[in-house]
Amino acid sequence: MTGNKNFANYIIVGGAIMSGAAIPVSTAFQNIGTALLLAAFFLSLPALRKFKHICQLPFPATGLFLGAFQIAGIFWTSASFASAFEFFVKFRAYYLAPIFFLIFMKARQRNYLIYGFAATALLSVVLSCLSAWFGYPIFKAVSGDWFIFRTHTYHNFFAAILGVGILSALIAKPSSLTTKMVLIPILILISYDVFFLVAGRTGQIVYFLMLILILMLSNWRLGILMSVVLIATLGFILPKYSTAFNSGITNARADITAHAQGNSNTSLGLRMEWHENSLRLIKEKPFFGHGTGSFKGEYARIAAGQPAALLSENPHNDYLWLSVELGVLGGLLLIGLLLAAAWQGRHLQPAWQWTLYALLLGMGTSTLANSFFTDNITGLAFVLLTCALLNGPTVAAATHD
Repeated sequence: MTGNKNFANYIIVGGAIMSGAAIPVSTAFQNIGTALLLAAFFLSLPALRKFKHICQLPFPATGLFLGAFQIAGIFWTSASFASAFEFFVKFRAYYLAPIFFLIFMKARQRNYLIYGFAATALLSVVLSCLSAWFGYPIFKAVSGDWFIFRTHTYHNFFAAILGVGILSALIAKPSSLTTKMVLIPILILISYDVFFLVAGRTGQIVYFLMLILILMLSNWRLGILMSVVLIATLGFILPKYSTAFNSGITNARADITAHAQGNSNTSLGLRMEWHENSLRLIKEKPFFGHGTGSFKGEYARIAAGQPAALLSENPHNDYLWLSVELGVLGGLLLIGLLLAAAWQGRHLQPAWQWTLYALLLGMGTSTLANSFFTDNITGLAFVLLTCALLNGPTVAAATHD
């Protein structure tokens, strides 16, 4: 028994490190790490009573309810069973949330995941900066858009999570001069990379909102003042000195103008068309939707006669996607996931709580123009990081200590 337990511990440590470190760099290793975590869970055979309790906690319970609703949607879907099952599987990370939560109840495993993520997120930022400074694109980087392992949207989002985590730690608890001398330059480097080197509009906007949230949570009066200063500073500096920011703004304006003139075959124009048609589908069946996995077929039906470029299997907005398939309640369930995690984390120590809330805000706003919940990369990362953060030290524990 002891040998099996030690073997399970080795697997779970390896899975935690690999799962965290792979988030900013590799989908394959992200999935392998997750598989190791699941294998360790079944090898360790935790007490059923504890697992039942975890399934009743707000965030894991909401993930399970989402899965149950997806299964129910199969009974009235207009799609084939194969398509419905394929969409159901997209949300597998949320159904596994109770297992991940149980695994990260141990501080060592939780910290391995977080430190693994932080290390490779920082590595991607450092390589991005070096690539830009030397003018030599490496990995996926291109001139003017210096993302490294992931696309610019993922790159900026994961860098933003690390950035707000560092900011939360600096504000929430006293730090030694040495610690500050390490963390402050890293935070500056992350911010420089996101705002000046990587041309991802979503990531830039989300990072800015996350920073504002941390400032407001730490001290809302001072936060308002600091937010005004931050807005004024970025409003002055970015248009003058950030090519990445200016290219995003220029492209956005051009896309909006083109859409108004009848040309929707642009990044924003396509999203606007997808959103408009998705709203039409929601109005057809607002209460229960068209069923699990039905979006592709229903969208093709309602967009019949439109140019092929406007057809989509994905509206690039998960609230709309779930609302088309499962009715308005489907979209609300995604918001429910965020609120459930926020409620469950209300007793965390400030640095952990603020980082969690920033992650929830980033996830909730990013998916307005992307598929962050349904996407394997961001969806799995969200569940893993949320489960780890929710297992962080609480205020009660700190008071007791």
